[in-house]
Amino acid sequence: MSRSKCDKPKFSPYISDAIKMMERAAADYEWCGAEQHRLEQLTQDYLHSLELDGLNYAERAKVATRLAQCRRDRRECKDAVEILEPLVNFLASDRGKQLINLLREVLGKTRKVEEKMATRRYYPRVLQLPDEPK
Repeated sequence: MSRSKCDKPKFSPYISDAIKMMERAAADYEWCGAEQHRLEQLTQDYLHSLELDGLNYAERAKVATRLAQCRRDRRECKDAVEILEPLVNFLASDRGKQLINLLREVLGKTRKVEEKMATRRYYPRVLQLPDEPK
C-alpha cells in the first residue's frame, strides 16, 4: 500500500472490523448450527416422501434434485460450524471476553487520538504571522 508523505494512517477502522468479525462469528455459528439442524430435518422429509408417497418418475426426480441441493446446503452449514467452533469457544471463555473488552478499549483510545490529530492546530507563541496585528 502506498501512501503520500502527508497521509495520516487510520487504524480505528481495522480494529473495529476485527471486533465486528469476532461478534459476527458467534452469530454466524448459531445461525449455521440451527440451519444445519433444519436441513437435516428437511432431508428426512424428502427421504420419507421418496419412501412413502408413491411418486411417479418425474416427481421422484424432482424430490431427488431437491434432496441433493438440501444436502449441499447442509454440508456448507456444517463446514461453517466446524470452522467457527474454535473461535467461538475461545471468545466465550474468560480470556476471549477479556480480549474483546481490551480491543474495545484500544478502539476508543485510538479513535480519540485520531480525532485529536485531525482537529489539532498550532498557535504560535512568539512568531507573528503577517496578517495578525502586532
